[in-house]
Amino acid sequence: MEIRQGMILVILVFMLSACATPAVNTISLVPAKSTEAATLKQVAVLPFEGQDGKKFASEIEGVLASINIGDKQYFTLVDRTVLEKLLDEETRLSQSGVVDPKTAAKIGKAVGAKGIYTGVITTANSIDNNYSAKRDRCVNYNKKEKECKQWQEYTVSCTKRSAAFSFIPKLIEVETGRVVYANNISGAAEAQVCQDQQTPLPSGFELLGRAKQTAKETFRTDIAPSYVNVRVELMDFTDGITTKDAKQKLKNGLDYAKSGRLDRACEIWGDARILSPDSPSIIYNLGVCAETTGDLEQALDLYKKSDRLLNKPDGRITIALRRASSAIENKKRLNEQK
Repeated sequence: MEIRQGMILVILVFMLSACATPAVNTISLVPAKSTEAATLKQVAVLPFEGQDGKKFASEIEGVLASINIGDKQYFTLVDRTVLEKLLDEETRLSQSGVVDPKTAAKIGKAVGAKGIYTGVITTANSIDNNYSAKRDRCVNYNKKEKECKQWQEYTVSCTKRSAAFSFIPKLIEVETGRVVYANNISGAAEAQVCQDQQTPLPSGFELLGRAKQTAKETFRTDIAPSYVNVRVELMDFTDGITTKDAKQKLKNGLDYAKSGRLDRACEIWGDARILSPDSPSIIYNLGVCAETTGDLEQALDLYKKSDRLLNKPDGRITIALRRASSAIENKKRLNEQK
């Protein structure tokens, strides 16, 4: 898998209005929370213990198969037909029918997997709680004055439906038989409706599906790099700009960025910096240009230079310094997860 300098940043849209701070939205690639899980890319999934464990294993397989980084499938999955045949043979020999790490590693070696996922579903339920809510209604309305003269309080019955799903996935490294990743993951969903509302109450099955989806999304960020949206503010103030041409170029750059042409905006701001080298806004915006093209070290350097030109802290620069520093650390981790 090729990751450009370990970090991908793609411009999505530019937002600018008379009242809003100019900003660009970008997508960044962040590393998996578990480096060991991210580096074991040839994997197989065995049935989970617990309610509908076999079906849930298929869902986990679906999560793994759907992960694409840089237009390439991140994980390679073992053929399920071959896996199930071996699994049947092994579980027939086991009194409990549960596959332990040693057996999982044996199956993994037989099918050419580097890692084996298994685990247990610990919670999968939905419950209803009934309660009452107070309402007010008008019992004496004066049409002439167009106001209510008397209100009456009444009670309605309501139902709150809550669903919870939790599971503990385990990744066994085939070569060593070690559990290299495990986590207690949970998701929840709820909805409530009163008898005077026309909105139907979602079924427990539907809410459980939502809770399960939340849990699977957490699992996904644990075991593979993922893309996240980042909003990066630009600067438009003209403090420190010494020439009229440089001020105009700052504005022209923002206009180009507004039209989705940050590439051209960055060229213009580069010209503006030659005319006015000590402008915090121009230098900061060039830092954004560097960051969005993956040159994180250059971006951090420009953010620091912009910061030193100011007499007081600027929240945008503070955030940018933290973001760029974090991105540099993420780049190192992403390189480890290749």
